[in-house]
Amino acid sequence: MSEIKASQLLKEFNLSQLKPVLIIYGDEYLTKALVVEKFKSVSPIKVYWGDELDYTSFRNHLFSKDLFSSSKAIVVRDFEAFTDKLKKDELKQIIEDIKNIKLPDRLILVVNLEKLDKEPYKSLLKLDNVDVVISKKLTFQGFLTSLKNKLAKEGKAISDENLKYLASLLNNDLTIAKNEVEKLLLYVGDKKEITKEDIDAVVTPVFEENVFNFLDKFFKKDISALKIFINLLNNGVHPFEIQSLILSQLEKALQTKILMEAGNSLEEALNKVGINHPLQQANISNILKSLSKEEMVKLLNNLYNLEVAQKIYYQDINETSKEFILNFVRS
Repeated sequence: MSEIKASQLLKEFNLSQLKPVLIIYGDEYLTKALVVEKFKSVSPIKVYWGDELDYTSFRNHLFSKDLFSSSKAIVVRDFEAFTDKLKKDELKQIIEDIKNIKLPDRLILVVNLEKLDKEPYKSLLKLDNVDVVISKKLTFQGFLTSLKNKLAKEGKAISDENLKYLASLLNNDLTIAKNEVEKLLLYVGDKKEITKEDIDAVVTPVFEENVFNFLDKFFKKDISALKIFINLLNNGVHPFEIQSLILSQLEKALQTKILMEAGNSLEEALNKVGINHPLQQANISNILKSLSKEEMVKLLNNLYNLEVAQKIYYQDINETSKEFILNFVRS
């Protein structure tokens, strides 16, 4: 078993040098998603989600062959969601199945863990046919270098002071940085140097406890969501903005759930709803894991009643929003 940095793999991608089984883990979502996309760009690959697989379906996907293909390549995202459902003897058999995978077949396991220090990973790391890719968040200095290289590649100059200022707004998050830097580049156009005024004009500051973090905690019914919400209010975010985001995410998750009940796979349902960005797909997938269809419908009704109370009966917006959040995470 050898361990490779995701950033290095993306720079020097060579399929012939990789073993048939690849485990991708770590806390940086963007680079994990980019590695999967790199594989998809060079080889036909089928993608599955761990929470939609069971013991039998995983083995069927693993060993069935396409009629017109001599090899099989599959990706399992959120692999830990699959293994957490397995019995002890099933887990042992899955490890044995993975041990027997040989080229040209490939299996790519995407794991949302910061360490591979439990089963089945401890056993998988001992196998000769396994490579491991680590995708960890950059240090602040590494994040600075990444931003500077991106801007330099686009022919833009920026002072060290303004570079640090830009990085401080983006909270060391590559996914958010990608979107914000693209906005910045569009804004400055043909200008050669990026100024603080340019940054302030278009870059949305990312607080340590940001809206995306709130949504994740909220839908998981984590009580810390209330503290994050209060911090967001203190940083100038309006409750209606947050309620609108909850509504948007909830409606998309419900549409996805209905499509899955009609026989679509998770990936098919997400595509039909128009959710194509990896981060958005992960957000909706997490909601589906956390809430039943009935809970989603009930939450929609409660959100509607909240806005009636706020907009028609003029009840205090901040206090009613806090009460709504608290009631939900405690339900």
